[in-house]
Amino acid sequence: MNSALLIHMVPVMSALGLGAMAVVVGTLFGPSQVLSHLINMVFGEGLSQVMLAIICAILLPTTLVILIATAPSVPGALVFAVVFGLGSGLNSIAYGTLPLALFGSDGYGRRQGQIMSVRLVVSSMAPFALAFLMGNLGASWSLSIAALLSTVSVAAFFAIMRLTRPVVARPETVPNPGEA
Repeated sequence: MNSALLIHMVPVMSALGLGAMAVVVGTLFGPSQVLSHLINMVFGEGLSQVMLAIICAILLPTTLVILIATAPSVPGALVFAVVFGLGSGLNSIAYGTLPLALFGSDGYGRRQGQIMSVRLVVSSMAPFALAFLMGNLGASWSLSIAALLSTVSVAAFFAIMRLTRPVVARPETVPNPGEA
């Protein structure tokens, strides 16, 4: 969804009634990505890579909801662009570090290649899918469907977090010597 929205950011905002302001709003995306890197450097030290992935997965449907709910409001679109940039910036960090955290360094390059090949195929098809939806359903419905589909990744990352959570060992019950 990230790549589809990046390609169609200005047309989507224009279709939602922002007109030429869509270009101005779009300029906040890049600096927001840099800001997310700085925030992660300062505050993200104790954050697990799975939690980082969850945060950026939550930010994408949130940005879509912000845009849909506030359009054609320029302040709403500004918030959308900043939050979208923050999420995209964190996304670029998570894509490199999450596989390492989940699978370790053995075969990291091979595994990263497998993951990235699937990601590139999906990312290259996403702009066409969004354009098709927008052409047939309009911007609001298309973004609503995208937000709904994006929540699937949030659920997937929560499932991954549950699977990777360390198991806390329970102390074994040792019978009291006087009870035997």
